Amino acid sequence: MNRKALFFTAALAVLSFCACGGEDDGADGEFYAVISDNPQNLDPQMAVDKQSMFVIRNTYALLMDTDGDGRLINGAAKSYSVSEDGLIYTFELREGLCWFGMNGTDGVPLTAYDYEYAFRRIFDAGTHSPYAELFSCIKNSKAVYGGAKDKSELGVRAEDEHTLVIELEYPDCDFLKLMSHTAAAPCNEEIFLSTRGRYGLSAADTYSCGAFYISDWNYDPYWTDNHITLERINCNSSDGYRTYPQLVNIIITDERASAEKSKNFETDAYAARTILEYDKNTARDHYIKEYVCGTACLFLNSDIEPFNDVEVRKAFFSAVDKSEMAAELSDDSVLAWDIVPEAITVSNKSFRELFPQSERGIKGSAAVWKKMVSEHPETDFNSSILLASDALKSQSIPYSVVSDLEEKLELYCSPVFMNEKDFRKALQSGEETFYIDTITGDINLAENFLESVYEACGFEDKELEDDIVRMQRCSDLNEKKDIIKNAEDRIIDNAYALPLAYEKKYLLCLTESRDIYFDPYTETMFFKYAKK
Repeated sequence: MNRKALFFTAALAVLSFCACGGEDDGADGEFYAVISDNPQNLDPQMAVDKQSMFVIRNTYALLMDTDGDGRLINGAAKSYSVSEDGLIYTFELREGLCWFGMNGTDGVPLTAYDYEYAFRRIFDAGTHSPYAELFSCIKNSKAVYGGAKDKSELGVRAEDEHTLVIELEYPDCDFLKLMSHTAAAPCNEEIFLSTRGRYGLSAADTYSCGAFYISDWNYDPYWTDNHITLERINCNSSDGYRTYPQLVNIIITDERASAEKSKNFETDAYAARTILEYDKNTARDHYIKEYVCGTACLFLNSDIEPFNDVEVRKAFFSAVDKSEMAAELSDDSVLAWDIVPEAITVSNKSFRELFPQSERGIKGSAAVWKKMVSEHPETDFNSSILLASDALKSQSIPYSVVSDLEEKLELYCSPVFMNEKDFRKALQSGEETFYIDTITGDINLAENFLESVYEACGFEDKELEDDIVRMQRCSDLNEKKDIIKNAEDRIIDNAYALPLAYEKKYLLCLTESRDIYFDPYTETMFFKYAKK
């Protein structure tokens, strides 16, 4: 049987499967979603903007997926196995998966060779993929990227069309999470080369192998009907891996409410950064899911010499009364005693479920601070500012902090808010004395989150650096959670950063819509299992 005939047989089989069900199971629905801007590049190995990642997550077959709680589920891999030493992962692909172009007629089989080629692209220095560091645990990846070894020596190989083997340089018990990242999506070499440098830049130059293909992509910055239409790929919907929706309409606009009104549709799910977007009218037709995924921390400028003294840092942080602060937080924030937020998962559980946060304070002496000030007359701490972004969810926090500093340390400084862009520029200049920054991370990995906090604090700690490396190279999830906890405690106990508040994001869904999976770190939604 030729390839095209085989494809149509598979498609008919799926249609029959969908039609035979008795009661309504919520399948074959049409969904609406909104993204704020046009995707920049639907090449998974290159895309970094959230709009592109949103579309990629729905149109490419990732080996592993995540559900709405950040738990791993099987994706294009029907099964996988891990060697005893944790270095070799073997993935068995589902049969019958295919690539689809814009016209929806030319089915090309999806194979393990497509994943092999995708990873070779990441570590081809000429590709300039931003994801080489993310997947650096793969054997020989750095040597291949640097040109010391041939791409054929990369630790990713297809043993046959349905078997992919990935060998690691060192054990990483969270490696499967990386396989759910959009950058780990496959790439068919023949299709890629056929686009002649246009891959992922238009509907005609984008082939899909996931739940949906792009049947329409219209964007004009001076037009109002900007949208992307996704249609189900029937051959990629099978028992146990069924794609429920028939259509997903993605409206490109930063004015969701006005677009709904003018075009007579309701958004089935949308992400909100503040509870203010969830008003009484919305509450009648929607349900809400909260994701506590970021942490606002107080930092000191590590370039100021007195702050290299841990006792000085403790004196400063101990002046902040977080119990008083709690009453002033907005509904978008939760008081934080620890650093890692509950959306970060380890072993398919929230890290905070494994280690519930407990009230803790930093013990420090106001006398130490006052002595330091008297010994450093060259620095006028009372003329300093407490810098914060106007994106901070609870803008009462800086005022609460400066009030405590005045009362406990006789330190008189003023809170200054900047828009996010100017705030980042100010931090890069290194002229701030004290600042509050929210760590969010861009992937659900504790080591990435804690590394971001460590980089933001600016102090050097070899033991903490070793802990972060140990997290990345840990072969046992039970051991890893203890390393994470040790690193978190070290940041707080050494007064490198003071956690103040966890910050939330929200997923709002129409009450008739369910099983729309959301990742708060990439802000992508996954519609394969969505039902109405």
